[in-house]
Amino acid sequence: MKKRTDYSDNQHSILYGETSGCCPLCTQPVLFRKKGSRSLTKGYEVAHIYPLSPTPAQVEALVGRTPPPEINALENVIALCPTCHTKFDKDFKVEEMDRLRRIKDVFLADARARVTAAQYTIQEEVYTILDSIVALDDDLPEIPPARFDISTVEKKLRTGMSPLQKHEIKVNAVSFYVRIRDHIRVLEQNDQLAIRILQNQINTYYLEMQKQHPDNKDAVFNFVAQWISARTGRSMLAAKVLTSFFVQNCEVFDAGAE
Repeated sequence: MKKRTDYSDNQHSILYGETSGCCPLCTQPVLFRKKGSRSLTKGYEVAHIYPLSPTPAQVEALVGRTPPPEINALENVIALCPTCHTKFDKDFKVEEMDRLRRIKDVFLADARARVTAAQYTIQEEVYTILDSIVALDDDLPEIPPARFDISTVEKKLRTGMSPLQKHEIKVNAVSFYVRIRDHIRVLEQNDQLAIRILQNQINTYYLEMQKQHPDNKDAVFNFVAQWISARTGRSMLAAKVLTSFFVQNCEVFDAGAE
């Protein structure tokens, strides 16, 4: 029987932070305050996704599944409330293990993206572009076909992206393209090099996200937008609009990629 690891305070902080304070299965808070107490009490347990010491029934269910290199590694554990942890262990199902694996993989991907985002800077010119997006009113002009080619977006998004995400990008690109393009042209008159650097920065971060998520354009798009929002302190909505513009007008997503 494999020995369970005693996780450090720092490791517990990581596992708690992943959950955003809620059990990922039932969404109940994983910290609580006892009556009359001023301090919070830990209300979660560290659950192994791939079983620590599989029972005979679990061994049979796990045929063909490769255990992780290190069974006690943080990559194979997740914070669950005691009720969900007990249910997962006692009523073990491979489908539920796979569900927890997907949840944990999202947590890990988010953590990698945050670390990567901290390593990439962004030109200050993007601040005024985002502010101009937020300041736009509802009276957006129609875009003459000769000035905007939606086929570029269609080609870039034809594979690897969900229909809803594709629709959002297309609507943003069509609705805001001319306004953003014209604003960037004004900025280029003052400092053309700065805009070229900005385009390269966005393309470089996009390529890094594509390397981390080669088959998930939804994740790539949203991580690029999150990076722009986090770096500038501007809204995620405005960052998504700008990212949609760069899908149309820059190297974000390769039109020839399948």
